Amino acid sequence: MKFKIIYSLVIFAVLLFATACGEKEDIIPPAPPRPEPPGPPYNDLGFEPHKPGEPFNTYRGLVMTGYQGWFCCPPGAVCPTSTAAPGTCLHSTAENVKWYHYREHEQFAPGVRRNSIDMWPDMREYAVRYIPGEQLTNITSGNREFVPFVLPNGEHATVFSSYDRSTVMLHFKWMQEYGIDGAFMQRFIGEVINNRMGEDHFNTVLGHAMAASNQHQRAICVMYDLSSMDRSTPVMTYFQRTLDDAKWIMEQYRLLDRNHQRFYLYERGKPLIAVWGVGFNDNRPYSLDDLDFLISGLKDLGFSIMLGVPTHWRTLDRDAVSDPRFHDIIRKSDVILPWFVGRYGMSNFNNFHQLVIDDLAWCNTNGVEYAPLAFAGSSDLGMYPHHNHRNERHGGQFLWNQVFHHIESGAKMIYLAMFDEIDEGTALFKMLRQNEVPSNRPTQDYFVTRRGGSYSIGRNQVTNLPNPAPAFPWPANTVINGDWSISAMDLYNRFGDFHGIENHLPTDHYLWLSGQARLMLRGEIPLNRTLPVR
Repeated sequence: MKFKIIYSLVIFAVLLFATACGEKEDIIPPAPPRPEPPGPPYNDLGFEPHKPGEPFNTYRGLVMTGYQGWFCCPPGAVCPTSTAAPGTCLHSTAENVKWYHYREHEQFAPGVRRNSIDMWPDMREYAVRYIPGEQLTNITSGNREFVPFVLPNGEHATVFSSYDRSTVMLHFKWMQEYGIDGAFMQRFIGEVINNRMGEDHFNTVLGHAMAASNQHQRAICVMYDLSSMDRSTPVMTYFQRTLDDAKWIMEQYRLLDRNHQRFYLYERGKPLIAVWGVGFNDNRPYSLDDLDFLISGLKDLGFSIMLGVPTHWRTLDRDAVSDPRFHDIIRKSDVILPWFVGRYGMSNFNNFHQLVIDDLAWCNTNGVEYAPLAFAGSSDLGMYPHHNHRNERHGGQFLWNQVFHHIESGAKMIYLAMFDEIDEGTALFKMLRQNEVPSNRPTQDYFVTRRGGSYSIGRNQVTNLPNPAPAFPWPANTVINGDWSISAMDLYNRFGDFHGIENHLPTDHYLWLSGQARLMLRGEIPLNRTLPVR
């Protein structure tokens, strides 16, 4: 028995030794731990993201939009509202703002050059809505007839008035819901200074917007636009009255008191004010010395300064003045906004990549903040049919390409043009789709004539024009210069109805995409050139 136990132990030891000395099995090491995907912030921010409820102490980290606020309805406009009391259809009593910025040739009716807009707002959420149209004379019968805009379902189309408080409140509510940080309120010198009715309109809209800024915690900033100045008024008179106006805004809204207008946009410790239209070479009535007077005066009032400048401000060519003193004026500012609308499209945007990179390098060297512009699309056939191009947005990819490149290039702030600009087709707010827009077909034919750069409409065709344009119909997407006289029906057949956003997209698509742009700027989603999917 003892022998068997010893024998078994020997056999076990031999087997164990043989196993140990034999060929070893490959040992698979344990998998290394998977690296965690990078979390936000995904980008190198270079700023502290704004916290909800806090004042806006810098433009850095913000996606802002331009806000025109210039649409108005006439006294007595039909207001078929179901969500507001009948007496809340408040509009200016001034005839000169009748269908303001909806109209052409003093009309707001279907037909080329009878209205100025290219896109139509989605009106389903507005508390106050108006039925547009005109009493026009029937050429055949001589009778006066009300001519409305008709939707595909047969109903009359409606529009909003920026003069209504509920309109502005709704727009700022959308900014909050979709993640747009705030708005630059456009204040057109040519429509406010020396214009009592225009001043009433823009003061009213600004008051609504200041209240909406506080209620919806959106940044707000006043932007003076130097367009449309009456050349019969001396420039220095305009600019001195603009300084008076800016002083009134500073005092009226107590901009230095952060407890009063809590969300007014500040930059470098002071309330920011913007001046758009500086340094363009298109024969504007003011000189660099005039601009220096205006900018210095605004700084003396206690503002920091943002300037809206041409695309080629740095190289002093193409759309910019060639005077190198312009750079001295830019160095006096705190932020610049180059204007890109109409300068490129989907096919040639790549040509502007290096421009933005070089702009940023100049601004970093010279201590000026840089706010590159991005826009969803543009068109202005309602006002300028000879421009002859439709609004091509590519489902938002065009807008996204710009935002992506700006952030990739190092931009810390973005300006989106524009929130409510339906008369130049850049609007971002809720708009009807292409298959939902009302008809722009004229109810009777007439002739549209362009001569010497000016338009007219009439019953008869104008002949023997001095500088004939190319024969109609024109090639697509070309600017047609020269003189012409063409029937409104032929123009309608060529251009079709108003532009709508793409039929497969929801009407709030560009609001949503603007919010995604903010997330990407803040590093809350990865920097990615691929269009995000909702």
